[in-house]
Amino acid sequence: MAMLMSWQAQAQEGAIPAFKLQTNDLELTRLAQPATYFDKVGRKFAMLGVESGAFEAWAYPLKLLRNFEFAFFIGSSTEPVRGRDIVRHLSATPEATTLTYTFQSFTVRAIYVTPVNEPGALILLDINTTEPLTVVCSFLPVLQPMWPAGLGGQYAWWDNEMKAYLISESSRKNHGYVGSPAAMGMSYTPAHMLSDVPNQFRIEIKEPLSVRGKFIPIILAGGKGNRDEVKLVYKKLAAHPEQFYQQNCEHYRKLRENTLQVETPDRELNLAFEWAKVAYDNLLVENPDLGLGLIAGLAASGTSGRPGFGWFFGGDAFINALSLNSMGAFATAKQALAFTQKWQREDGKMAHELSQAAGYINWFKDYPYGYIHGDTSPFYLTAMYDYYKMTGDLEFIRSSWGSLQRAYEWCLTTDEDGDGLMDNKKAGLGALEFGALTDIQTDVYLAAVWVRATYCMQQLALAAEEKTIAEQAGQRFERARAAFQQRFWDEEHEHYSYAFNAKGEHVQEVTPWSALGLMWELGEPARSVRSLEKLNSAELATDWGTRSISIKSARFEALNYNYGAVWPFITSWVATAQYKHHLALQGFISLKASARHTFDNGLGFVTEVFSGYQNLWPQEAVAHQGFCSAGVVLPLVRGLLGLEGDAVNKTIAFAPHFPADWEKVTIKNYQIGKEIFSFNCQRAKSELVVEVSSKSIEPYTLQFAPALGVGSEVKSVFVNGAPVLFEKKVSSQTMQPIIVCTLANAASIKVNFEPSFELLPPIYLSKTGDTNKGLKIISTDWQGKKMKLVVEGLAGEKYALQVRNAERIATVVGAQRAHDHLEIQFPAGNFGEFVRQEILITAQ
Repeated sequence: MAMLMSWQAQAQEGAIPAFKLQTNDLELTRLAQPATYFDKVGRKFAMLGVESGAFEAWAYPLKLLRNFEFAFFIGSSTEPVRGRDIVRHLSATPEATTLTYTFQSFTVRAIYVTPVNEPGALILLDINTTEPLTVVCSFLPVLQPMWPAGLGGQYAWWDNEMKAYLISESSRKNHGYVGSPAAMGMSYTPAHMLSDVPNQFRIEIKEPLSVRGKFIPIILAGGKGNRDEVKLVYKKLAAHPEQFYQQNCEHYRKLRENTLQVETPDRELNLAFEWAKVAYDNLLVENPDLGLGLIAGLAASGTSGRPGFGWFFGGDAFINALSLNSMGAFATAKQALAFTQKWQREDGKMAHELSQAAGYINWFKDYPYGYIHGDTSPFYLTAMYDYYKMTGDLEFIRSSWGSLQRAYEWCLTTDEDGDGLMDNKKAGLGALEFGALTDIQTDVYLAAVWVRATYCMQQLALAAEEKTIAEQAGQRFERARAAFQQRFWDEEHEHYSYAFNAKGEHVQEVTPWSALGLMWELGEPARSVRSLEKLNSAELATDWGTRSISIKSARFEALNYNYGAVWPFITSWVATAQYKHHLALQGFISLKASARHTFDNGLGFVTEVFSGYQNLWPQEAVAHQGFCSAGVVLPLVRGLLGLEGDAVNKTIAFAPHFPADWEKVTIKNYQIGKEIFSFNCQRAKSELVVEVSSKSIEPYTLQFAPALGVGSEVKSVFVNGAPVLFEKKVSSQTMQPIIVCTLANAASIKVNFEPSFELLPPIYLSKTGDTNKGLKIISTDWQGKKMKLVVEGLAGEKYALQVRNAERIATVVGAQRAHDHLEIQFPAGNFGEFVRQEILITAQ
């Protein structure tokens, strides 16, 4: 009995048995960067902070607190050891993020866990100390809804029964709890108001051995509504930390397994794709007043009232739907689309943005932002068709038909000049939101979305058995596409222009905004390639993405949101357009530029915007931006893999544009309707083999068109061991055999070919802070056995361009052949200037 009492005396109050964290091959680790963003979020709650461990907490739509921080006191010392000064390591998995603090006598691992479906979060402290230690947690209570709503009468006090601070307000409709079963309150809290100094609680570790093999939980909970319900959430989290951690593990395991899985020889690309799934999933928010929808992005708000783009943006939801459909996250895409329908204006226009605080205010009546964009309504039609094409969900289209028809009819009212295109002057904002280039008649982005929307409306009307509307939409599509090709083409400058004014005059600026229309193949093919060659140049192309305007423009400003910065979401359209026009070298460069951003700022997320001059993000950039994850997903699936599914017509196109040195790629769980496909691709020197399997629910027609190096000669093609006929498609970079077969269960396709030499994508590993340095591939032109290669590089610099099958090169002019690569020396010139050079390569 005496021994038992001694042990109980030593036990740490409030500690729980430690449990092992699951091994996860998606784990990302690095030395902690104390000022760099991190988050842990779920459907109802978010911790948004920096890698020092400081964070703010949101129980949507309420900001509970900010500036939560750790400090440590050793023994009886009164000198704090601040967490931000001793944070050493960060480890991130989808289910938990761990920050490690180390000092001479202790190590503390803080494990941040936000349950997927609870309005609360946990921090589990794993403490190893050789001396008595006190952990002091401090924070500033806030209890304010997102901007522009506000509350008054807030107060906070220590509830000793709960071992937590209650943060509330006089109406008792909004609440938060933060504390720990191991904690003691420390702060004087005035009545009926919040203190100007941080509230604090302390966790005392008097006996170092008492916390070995234990976790000390810190719990946060909050929300709008009944206080007892918030208290119940707090108690539930405190009672079952391991259960909620394991539920997170299971949620993200299912997210991974139930969506598209891709394994390439490029591990960085594989990781970026998997983390893009997590990034999107984290943006699905359940708001107690508004429902379940997809917000645009997240970042810490600091002293302000909006956490990045933590609102519901219609345009972002529609852009993101293309990526969600591509990776098979159909339920999320459908939920995002259905949510936007609730806020459609009576005349049919779709909403641009909706504050999460709309339950506290009259958002659409009292604020001017709700419907300022003109592109949301046609993009809604486009996203709805993309979802329908991939899923075959006819019931959703039929139930949405009234909404679709109203949006379409609203779009028709915005053609001010009668050319068949929507006009910005009447519809609203399109590509840009401010500045001189918004004073135009129609921009190429809005026009492209509308042209695509007319085609999509034709297909949706056919699905809804509205034949008259389908016929009219088809006619409008033909007219709009012709207007797009004619009105935007600038013969003098050989590209599709950014916009034209009321007089029909082109805006004389080089921008990447035409890329969306080129991704949808709306331009004339040869002109589209010439237009893309402009985007391949260092004038717009950087090693970290595509600038929003030419660096040579008088309007260029490196950090200007619309006039110079690099946007990964625009790069997603550029990369996909490059692949669609078989510019596979440039497409891979653009894809990799976006994918690397997964690892440079907020770990696992792609930042909203970067400088147009150096590989850095501006201070106000949102670190977890949804449509920037499209820079990974969209060009990877629809470009690099070349996957396009059609559940309506039961077809699947598979046109992979893999780098020539990739020997194996595995694709699993590509979903179209009820069917699921897998592809196992293996390439040898003169042979390509693809094994295709499916669930065999219904037969599909497969068109397989692998991109081989131009100059290669296909000798034979076999499907399931039998020889088959095929067609050939030749572009400036690739030769594709077009193979069509029926998939009833599985198929084995073998392509025998005589390879030519093939260039490999030149990837420059740009570091944070670097300026533009990498080799740019402008164009390739193959005539007979000769390739003319046009490249750009820094004046006076030498570059190596890797070549597969280099022994098949006979001669090179303009570069030196060196075993398995070409050495390209650029002539001297001005510092930092890119110069152009032609190289002639003759095959044997």
